[in-house]
Amino acid sequence: MPPNDYKATFQTMSSNMKNFRSQLDIPASDSAADSAFKQEEFWNNLLKISEKLGFEANKVTIMWINKPLPSNSDMIGVCGALEIATVALLNSFHSLPTREGNLVRSKLKSGVTDIFEHCISFSTVLLNSVDSSYTNQDHPLVLECGLLMESCSRIKLLPRNNRFACADNLKSEAHVIKDALRELEEARSSEEFLDEIDCDETWTEADRLIINPLLGMIKTSGALTKKTMDSIKKEDSSSRDNNVYDRVSEQISKVSPAVDDLALAIYPPLVWEDAKDQAWKLKQVLEDILDFLPQAVNPEENRQWIDFVRKAVAHNAAEIQRIFIQHGLAELSLT
Repeated sequence: MPPNDYKATFQTMSSNMKNFRSQLDIPASDSAADSAFKQEEFWNNLLKISEKLGFEANKVTIMWINKPLPSNSDMIGVCGALEIATVALLNSFHSLPTREGNLVRSKLKSGVTDIFEHCISFSTVLLNSVDSSYTNQDHPLVLECGLLMESCSRIKLLPRNNRFACADNLKSEAHVIKDALRELEEARSSEEFLDEIDCDETWTEADRLIINPLLGMIKTSGALTKKTMDSIKKEDSSSRDNNVYDRVSEQISKVSPAVDDLALAIYPPLVWEDAKDQAWKLKQVLEDILDFLPQAVNPEENRQWIDFVRKAVAHNAAEIQRIFIQHGLAELSLT
């Protein structure tokens, strides 16, 4: 079989895969908001399609790396089956209604994009291998097929509704806050840690007084994020608009950047006014979230911990202000 025949077949598949990838970015239309949408059926079908896609890629690989080479018409058949599975996955993605929420759609798009990018790599390696000679064990298509099948398998790990997608985002935020707090705690307890991060300065005794409530504000941020995550996981989403979880995630996403800014201000040399400014910005972020939360979680079931966190925010702010007044950096205001 002339190599050019294979090249034409594989070039066509490569071009088609790139075209399929570009169609992932087509904005969702109102027609996707199908009132007859069945969530469980959608995800079961999506998993079957992704498994089918991996199966077809494996079939292409087995036929291509083994001798004697198949006919070009046979390769056209198996490559066509892989393309059909890819189109089915594309159509399935676009059938997810926008009312299911932005978070779950974004995470699904990321997973499907990963599959399509591996499809493009797979077809490129297939094309480039036409004029090359490999053993079965060292053929580069074997590795590409494995990566493609792994990306198909990861689809089953995706959150299947907007509430779970929100909880996933909150979990990531909680880890970021926890890491920032851990590093500050290590720096406070060990001069060696400051040396490791090339910090030539150290805290004064007065600094160590103000650090406590500043760290308290960060700890409260972590507590708020984790408790919100736990409550979202337990929430009955059937009675809520899925978009509310988009808003929760958007609000919580402001916490870790504010925590990072405060953490940087705490490291020596500690400029008290700068640290206070950052603490007040974080305080506002936390209070905005606390005000919004009753719209996202059951207010009655979660009132106790929400009130506790609100009091912790106020307590840390009051302690910061008290220490400032104590050191003549602020005046007591009577309201």
